[in-house]
Order: sequence, then structure tokens, then C-alpha cells
Amino acid sequence: MISDDFSIFWRNNEQASALFYDLLARVEQGAYDDDFLIQLATYRKAGGDAAHADIFAAQYLLANGDAESAAVCGERAFRLRAVEPALWAVLRRAYTATERYADALVMQAYTAKLLNRPLTLPTDIPRSALTPEVLDRLSVAMGKPSYAPMALSRMSWEAEKGLCATEGVFAGEFIPTTDVHRPPYYVATYTEQEQQGNKAWLLQTIQSAEGFSFNVGGEFVYDIIRANRAPGRAEIHCTGENVLPVIGVTPFQRLHIKTKSLAQDAPLNPATPNFFRLTEDASLSSDRSFLVGTPISIGHDPMRRPIVLNILADALPWAILREHFAEWMPNTARFFARGTIFDQHFSVSEYTYPSLPTIETGMYPHHNQIFNDKIATPLSADISTLSERLHALGYATANLMGDGIGIYNGATRGHDRIIVSGYRTLAYEGVERVIRHLEGLRDSDHFIFLHTMDAHSWPYPLFQITSSVQARLPLTERLSGAEGSDPSPYLRATSLSAAACVQGIRDLDRALGTLFSYLEQHYTPDEYLVNIYSDHGVPVFSAHHYIVSPDMTHTAWMMRGAGVPAGITVSEMTSTVDIYPTLAYLLHFPVGEHVDGVLPQIFGGSGREIAFSNSLYPGRTYCLRARSREHTFHLESADILLPNGTVDLTRAVTACYPRGEEGIAGHEIDDPALRSFFYPRVWDFLTGIASNGEVFPPPKEV
Repeated sequence: MISDDFSIFWRNNEQASALFYDLLARVEQGAYDDDFLIQLATYRKAGGDAAHADIFAAQYLLANGDAESAAVCGERAFRLRAVEPALWAVLRRAYTATERYADALVMQAYTAKLLNRPLTLPTDIPRSALTPEVLDRLSVAMGKPSYAPMALSRMSWEAEKGLCATEGVFAGEFIPTTDVHRPPYYVATYTEQEQQGNKAWLLQTIQSAEGFSFNVGGEFVYDIIRANRAPGRAEIHCTGENVLPVIGVTPFQRLHIKTKSLAQDAPLNPATPNFFRLTEDASLSSDRSFLVGTPISIGHDPMRRPIVLNILADALPWAILREHFAEWMPNTARFFARGTIFDQHFSVSEYTYPSLPTIETGMYPHHNQIFNDKIATPLSADISTLSERLHALGYATANLMGDGIGIYNGATRGHDRIIVSGYRTLAYEGVERVIRHLEGLRDSDHFIFLHTMDAHSWPYPLFQITSSVQARLPLTERLSGAEGSDPSPYLRATSLSAAACVQGIRDLDRALGTLFSYLEQHYTPDEYLVNIYSDHGVPVFSAHHYIVSPDMTHTAWMMRGAGVPAGITVSEMTSTVDIYPTLAYLLHFPVGEHVDGVLPQIFGGSGREIAFSNSLYPGRTYCLRARSREHTFHLESADILLPNGTVDLTRAVTACYPRGEEGIAGHEIDDPALRSFFYPRVWDFLTGIASNGEVFPPPKEV
């Protein structure tokens, strides 16, 4: 609770909490009367949680027969608190009452997934609602949100068993979507200089095998393209020159292409993208259906840059790298010596699932509501992502290497093409894809995203360490990491894991050197904008790391190109949320009120006083480090974070430290001036995370 008293960090709002539990008791009793409305209004006036108030309002409206208004209130709450079983329950009932059965079933699926229970068809929803499209939506809702296009719980209906879940993948089909404004994503296979249709055959043959997801799914490379199905014929109208992706559905399918100047056949194969450059209207036909992707417009616009390149160097640890930059990454250091390097840059989160949407939206995870890696709730439609902004400007948008995290939740939804592999995202392959993409489409304006994991640390022996490290290390060091399967943010420091990370950094640099040389040879500095950043760090260099300590959150950010000052190392505080407004400034698109990031001072912006890093992981304690130039504010809750992303902070431990001594026992600073500086800013940040002790009871229904 915010106050002017800086002697105690946190007090709950006791009035709001009492009103919350009074309203909760009235809900349990079904007492939806005028007194309920009076108490609800008093709760709002007392500063009660906005999402909680809307949930109570939706419950009242539903009980009084206004299901449509209940759905409106519930959806408003969903924007603020997407992972809340009490909200899912009221939305399920409101959607059912308004015959929005698909949406109702998705709410039912979220609850079943959270409670780890089978999904069943409610008695008040007709069996006819389970169309193939709805079953696909349920497959996403019951699956793992970061594993697209995998469907770990592929839903089907069997007359004797009801709803059934099996392991599967969206292969040679569309990924379900509720966005009617753009073509859906079609899942093809990445096929480059190899037999046409071979990967589609392989995928079709092995996708139903037991253990496919674990043993193959993370390494298979999918080519996911926004496309529409053409039922044997498509008329393509060219307002200018463009390149058209086309995908077949059967082996050696014949596609007949007819224009004013030619009439000729071309072979197509299942799930294998082919690209055709068109300069005039064309009629496409086949004896079977085929897929027509989003055309790539040819031609440069003076208001755009020929290439905007965002490189997410996953887990590149600037806290470690900054002292070895020229040694470990000579090519990258040379390239960005003519750009700007942000030396005091911090990630908001400690791992990729919340970090990538944070960068793509410019929003903290508790604001965009993408933080719970078990529930595939979608990004709100009113939030414009980076790729959507660039798509709206006319750029050809392509994610040429990614891990699928942004597909089900919508963080990368602005891309027309996404090449995905769960774990095999090595820079040398991504660089080659970028160069080939540019070689074929040099006369277009591009926004390209590249997500590499060369430097990422993985638990060994679950993941294979690069052979160069295995062969080089003495036996004692080689065997130092042969135990354990902790999640990557909790890996222990060993000689093997540290050597593997350094080797990954060197491998990343070698590949990037090829890309940077290509850009310098084929583009002038004002034709490109290159942006490289990391989403978090690594724990493998510190024997006593903390989940949001500098080795996990002091991350890399470098820029070079049009509008970027040359030869500058910036010491101002920056955050991963600031990447969005910086690109907005350089590329001239609106920021939007939802964005939490600020424009750095180097670009004429206000800059930031504090960079916030927090671990918002349900089931663990909530951890926060808020850093200024000279000091760090530390907070850790005594209670665990709830699945909805909130936690009671009344028993939280807090302290202030000098920046270079953060977290070291005995180095705490008890300074009224520091408390008066940090407390109000941290209180503001914690809005939406602090629960005020208000918790809805566990769901009674699935």
C-alpha cells in the first residue's frame, strides 16, 4: 500500500482486503443484491484491484441474467489478469449463456491445464460445438505455450471416451487462431537444397510415434507461413512486382501458372514452400487444393530502411562478456565500434518465455500478462508488437530463426514467415538463411528477426555439449558437469558449462562476422539498422548466483546503422522494455500508451532512473532487483507467487545495496534518502503483482 511513510516498505490495504472478502462471502451465498453493488463500488473507491472488481461485476451481471455484459466485464479483467481461474469460471458461464461455445471451452481448458486434470465436455455445451477448429483451439489451450507448432495434448472426440488427448503436432495444417484480419499460419517444413517433400514425408511418418515431441520435435525445423487455402484455383492480382509463396498438399502436384506472357506448369510437394516472382496478374490452378502465402512486395520506399535486423542472442551475458568483448567476440566488437553499445542494460526477466514478449511489446510481463509458461493465454489484440508495427509500415516481416515461443501467445504475430525449431537455433544456420533471404529479395524492404541460442546454457547430459569443448577439455573438467538436470536459470557453475558458454559466444561471433561483412559489402550504413540484444544472462560463471543477480540480468544491447550514434558506449541505465520505443524513434512508428519502455537519453529521450529485473515465476518466491546507477533495491517475498502472477508482500524481505555489492550480507545500506527514492518507484512497479492478500478460492469445476 502506497503512503508517505518510508519506515516500512509494505502495508496491505486492509480496507480493500476486508471488502474483497466480504464480496467473496456474498458470492458464496449468492447474495447478488443492491448491497453487493454498494460494496463493490466501495471496493473500487478504496483502491481495490481493478481485475478483481471486474470479476465481481461479471459475477453479479451473470447472476442477474445479463451474460453479454458479464462477458464484457470478464474480458476487461482478462486483459489485466489473464491467468485467474475465478475469471475463467465466470467467463465460461457467460460465453456458454451467449452461445460462444468455443470461447467457453477454452476457458474450461485453461482450468483443466492449470489443475493438471483431463478436459471434459460440460453438460451445458452441445457436442456439436466440438468442430475440428474448436478441437484445435483446445489443443493449444491444453498444451505447452512455448512449444509451437507442437500440440502435446492434441484433442479429439471419441464416442465412448469423450474428449481425448494425445501427443501431436500441427503439421501440414493451420495453427488455430481467432484473428480474422490476417491469414492464419500454415505449418510447412523448412526445405532448402534438398529433395522436395522429403521433410514432409519424414514428419508425416514419425509424428505419431511415441516420444516424438521429446526426441524429435525440438530439433525439427518448421517453416510457418501466413497463407490461405486455394481450392484448386487462385487469381493473383499484382499492383506491382511481388514474390508469392505457394505450398502443395500432395507429392509432385502440378501447379499451372498462366499470365499474359506464359502458361507453364511447376511442381509442388506437401508442406514444401516454393516462391514465384510475379510481375503481372496470374492465374494459378491445380487438380488439388494448395496454399497461397502472403505476397512479398518488391520495391524500396524512401521512408523505410532496406533492412532492419533484430538479433536476439539468447543468454548473452554482458555482465561476463563486457570484460572479454574484444577477445571473445572480435567481429561483433569491430562492427559495433561504429555504433552504440549500452553498457548498463538489464533484462526484466531471467528466462526467455517472458523476456521475448517483453521486448516485442515494450511491456513488463505483469502488464502484457505473458509470464506463466504453463498456460497459453494470448496477447491482447489491442497491443501492437514490434513485428506488427513494421508490417504496418510496409516491411516484409520474417522471423528466420526462432523457437516458437511467440506463436501461441502472439508475441511474434506480425511476421508473415516464421522458421521454427525448438532448440536447434544455431547462428551459422540463421546467418545463412538471412543472406539467402536477402539474395532473393534484395529489392524489398525487410524486417528480419533472428533468435540464436549458441551461448545458451543447457543442463548436461540432457543436452549435448559442443564437440569442440568435449575434445579440448582435460578429463577432470570434461567430467565436471556430468550430473544434474536443473532448469537453465538454476544451473550450477562447472568448468564444462562455463567452457561451453564461452565456446558458444565465440561460435556466435564467427557466424555474425559473416553476416556483418555481407551487410557492409552490400549496403551503405544509412540503409540498415542492426539491433542485437539478449533476453537474460547465465548462471554458470558464478558459484553463488541469485536468480535476478547481474550474471542473470545484466544483458547485452548494441545498435548500428541509420540514426544510431557511432563509436559510443552508453553508461545510462536501460531495460529490455526500452528496445521498443528506441526502434519506434528510429523507424518512425507510434509507441502506444501500453508501452512501459522509455527512449534512452542518447536518442534525446528522458531515459530511466531505475531498471527493474524480477523473477515472476509461479510456485517460487517473487524476487526483484531495482537498479539505479549507484544502488540496488532488493526484494524477495516470503510467500510463493500464485499462478495468476500475484503475491502477498507483507512479509517480504527488502534491502538497499551499493551496485557493486548487491546481495552481499553485511553490505546493506539503511538510508532514509535511498528509501524515499526507491520505495515510491518500486511501489508503482509492483501494481498488479502485489496481491494485497486477496486470493480467490480454488476452482470447483473443470
